[in-house]
Amino acid sequence: MTKQQAEKKTVKFETEVSKLLDIVANSLYTEKEIFVRELISNSSDACEKLRYVSQTDSKVTKTNKFQIRIHLNEKNKTISIKDNGIGMDDKDMQSNLGTIAKSGTEEFIKKMGDKKGDINQIGKFGVGFYSSFMVSDQVVVRSKKYDSSSGYLWTSDGKGTFSIEETEYNEIGTEITLSIKKDEKEFLSKYKIEEIIKKYSDFVPFPIFVTSEEDKNDKKKDDKTEEQVNSAEAIWLKDKSKIKKNDYKSFYNQVSNYYDEPLTTIHFKAEGVVNYTALLYLPKSQPQDLYHPDRKNKLKLYVNKVFISDKLDALIPAWLRFVPGVVDTEDLSLNISREILQNNAVINKISTAITKRVLKEILELKKKKPDEFKDFWKNFGPVVKEGLYEFNDFHDQIFEFSTFNCSEKEEMITLDQYVTDFSNEKKKIYYISGENKENLINSPQMELFKNKKINVLLITDPVDEFWMPMKMKFKDYEFTSITKGEVDIEDKKESKKDKQEPKEDKDFVGFLKDNLKDKVKDVKISKRLTTSASCLVADENDMDMHLKKLMAANNQNISDEKRILEININHELVNKLKSLDKNQKDKFCEILYDHAKLMEGESLDDPKKYTNLVSELVSL
Repeated sequence: MTKQQAEKKTVKFETEVSKLLDIVANSLYTEKEIFVRELISNSSDACEKLRYVSQTDSKVTKTNKFQIRIHLNEKNKTISIKDNGIGMDDKDMQSNLGTIAKSGTEEFIKKMGDKKGDINQIGKFGVGFYSSFMVSDQVVVRSKKYDSSSGYLWTSDGKGTFSIEETEYNEIGTEITLSIKKDEKEFLSKYKIEEIIKKYSDFVPFPIFVTSEEDKNDKKKDDKTEEQVNSAEAIWLKDKSKIKKNDYKSFYNQVSNYYDEPLTTIHFKAEGVVNYTALLYLPKSQPQDLYHPDRKNKLKLYVNKVFISDKLDALIPAWLRFVPGVVDTEDLSLNISREILQNNAVINKISTAITKRVLKEILELKKKKPDEFKDFWKNFGPVVKEGLYEFNDFHDQIFEFSTFNCSEKEEMITLDQYVTDFSNEKKKIYYISGENKENLINSPQMELFKNKKINVLLITDPVDEFWMPMKMKFKDYEFTSITKGEVDIEDKKESKKDKQEPKEDKDFVGFLKDNLKDKVKDVKISKRLTTSASCLVADENDMDMHLKKLMAANNQNISDEKRILEININHELVNKLKSLDKNQKDKFCEILYDHAKLMEGESLDDPKKYTNLVSELVSL
């Protein structure tokens, strides 16, 4: 047994990866050609990484001839994709080729199910390498990392295991060889591969060459200069008038991993204190990992066309993490470290400027294409509004286009529309939060507001519940939850009348306080109820009820404040309970508390007891 064989190890794919491989290999029938784009993208990334390292590490041999080479062997039925990028060692192979980011794998499998040909799914989850198994029986990867003394070989048939062993591969970079399936022979055609490259990878910033065994045997081609297939131009530095719409789309597809058209293209050059060019996009589709805590922004930073980083948090705020594109500047040094970039004055100025520009484009979208804006806001509105929760200078810009559901209009409205069309003497923006618009509009806390036609924002995005109490005001208007504290909307005559409560009502409220003291903080005669018997509200200084539920659902430690029970003193059920003797009141008073919980959509501690008490009360 040779040393190489002795060091060979066979490893099982993780369970989720095995499931995913089966889906990728057998379910994405219509767009198998995408494997070419995915492998080229990986090779391009590898070249960009080594180019960056070569600028900052003097020990690395610099090269200006990064390239990607694809070789077709029709006789052996193989395709090889080779790059001279950063390369991989055995640990990298284990990590990059044997594991998929946990954040996306299970969700990918759920989304795919039995769907066929959903090309967008691959890019959304970063499983591009595994698309190789759509067209091949076996994948062999040979690689040597730039700082490693050994080369390594990774082999798998995509059916559950892969092997890694040391090998005599002495070129820095990676070569991936696919053994093409019998029914996928079309991908052994040089013309076909070149067509796919033009379609998907024309703007990859490194030259791509395609050769075949047929070329080697063709004596007429011996003296011909090899031609690269892709344009390899920095599209963002070209004159806008010379860029076709399809060119913008092709580049968008590359930088975003989406295959549809962008909603908006933002291409501009800034000159002045800081000089840079930006090519950014507003996408139509929502990535599946948009809300995952590990998701980073999709912007690539270049310095004079040299790739620097695609993981720079400081380049654009996290709440615009869905914006893909590139930023290229001449005002940074090539050997600047990534740590310094995070607090760099030039980066901060660029970030501020492109953030303002993106927000301006969103506002223009709302004004000029309201229907497209609605779809955009549905997909990305909750993320943009994360910017209202953090301290920054963009709140006013975000408020210009942020829209909300409300009780007095079918369409969504801005805060400016609220204070203009639904102004009130109290200078308040009333809101109620919950799971969905329909439940909120029918909640008992809304009854008085609906009767008086006072507009209430119907808040269903959880992020709003965090920034609204913190922001407190929009212009002169105070954000006010209608499920907290006292309702202060009655006129002076009603207020004076309410203070003259009959002794019988006061006694009944006192009775409920004593009997329900273990369940509620207080009992009050409600000013907000008109048709329901009872409801629960938070005290003025306590956390809003729905926000409390959200935090509890996310295992947040929160204080367990009791709520206030409000009763409609004129309701038939309340009058019925008031008419009972003391012993009967003791027995039936919990009905009002349970009724209020049911109206909040909460489960009861003892549903059977509640139904029995209601049945018995009705029969009295």
